Amino acid sequence: MDYPVVRAKDRPFKGKGFARKVRQLGYLPAVIYGQGTAARPLVVDPKTIVGVLTGPRAINTVVRLEIEKKDGKDECLAIVREYQIHPVKRALEHCDFQIVDESTEMTIKVPIRTTGRSEGEKVGAVLNIALREVSVRCKAPDVPEAIVVDVTPLQLNQAMLLSDLPYPAGTRPVFVKDRAAITVRMPKAEKVEEAAAAEGEAAPAEGEAPAAEGAAPAAGAEKKAEAPAGKGK
Repeated sequence: MDYPVVRAKDRPFKGKGFARKVRQLGYLPAVIYGQGTAARPLVVDPKTIVGVLTGPRAINTVVRLEIEKKDGKDECLAIVREYQIHPVKRALEHCDFQIVDESTEMTIKVPIRTTGRSEGEKVGAVLNIALREVSVRCKAPDVPEAIVVDVTPLQLNQAMLLSDLPYPAGTRPVFVKDRAAITVRMPKAEKVEEAAAAEGEAAPAEGEAPAAEGAAPAAGAEKKAEAPAGKGK
C-alpha cells in the first residue's frame, strides 16, 4: 500500500520558547513515540499535516514518516494521534505521531456514512444517525475511510445496531454495549397527534351515550359563557 510521505527533521531542543521560534520560522513542532521508544521531538511542514488531516481518512491516515538526521534518515509508519490548534488563529500548533506497523492491529474511530433513502422515510419517518462514529480494530493497510451503510431497506421503527453495520474486510468493531447506531422513527409531534386522534375516536364508556352531532349545549352553559367574570375580593 502507498502511504503519503511526511518529511521531518529532528528537533534538538524542547520547551515552549523553542517551539514558538519553530512556528515563527514556518515549521510545526511535533513529537513521535511508540513501540517502546522514547518520545522524539521533530519539526514538520504544517501544510503537509493539514493535507493529511483534511484527506479522505483524516486523522486515521497512516503516513510514511521520513526523519532526516545528521548521518542519514529514519523511516517508519505513523499515525497522527493528537494535534493542537490555536484557539483564535485556528492554525496548527503541535502534533503527536504514534509509530505503527503493518502487522499490528490498532484501535481507531471511523465515521459512519449512509447512502440511499430508507423505506421508512418514504412514509414520513426520520432517519436518525445516533452514532456518528464507531471504534474499530484493524491493521495499517486496512484503515477504512468510513463505515458506509445502505439504509434503503430500513422500514419504519427499524434500527441497525453496532453489530449490524457492514464493516470492511480486515476491520472489526470494538464496543462494550451493542447500541443502536441508526434508527428510523416517526417524528415525536406526529406521534402525539396520532395518539390524540386515536383517543378521540375511542368508544364511549359503558352506560355513557355518545354526544349527538349538533347537540344543544347544557342548560345554563350559554348564560355562564356570556356572564362577565366577577372581580376578586
